[in-house]
Amino acid sequence: MWKILARGRSYLRLWPKHAVVGNLPESRVIPMVKLGIRWLPVAALANAGVQWQYLGVEFLPQILATSLFILVLPLQGYYWLGKRAYTVLPPPLASWFNELKTKLNQSGEDIRLPGHRPGPCYVDLARVLNKALAVLPPHDY
Repeated sequence: MWKILARGRSYLRLWPKHAVVGNLPESRVIPMVKLGIRWLPVAALANAGVQWQYLGVEFLPQILATSLFILVLPLQGYYWLGKRAYTVLPPPLASWFNELKTKLNQSGEDIRLPGHRPGPCYVDLARVLNKALAVLPPHDY
């Protein structure tokens, strides 16, 4: 479980912010996870304070449960990203990955896949995209 969360965190940092990948789900999930990491602890404390003020000590278990739920919501995003990072690419994205890999290899970069995977994964696509955005001219990707 912790390994998946750590993978999600590293995948979140690796995914490129570019219009080329704007229609993939990561481009919507990653900003929401970042927003949650920043603001949900504040929301959990505000939730606990308001409920404590209006409900009192008799509802302490419910107050703690709802605040804890709000606090761990970003972990769901990390988990999804961790699972998604090592999911094999569908055929259209795999062909795009192979095109980018070929262009990068022709330009002098050494791009290889780890041998233990059945095919390219989303994390491989993120790595190749970052390299392509840095190396290739804009019309090549």
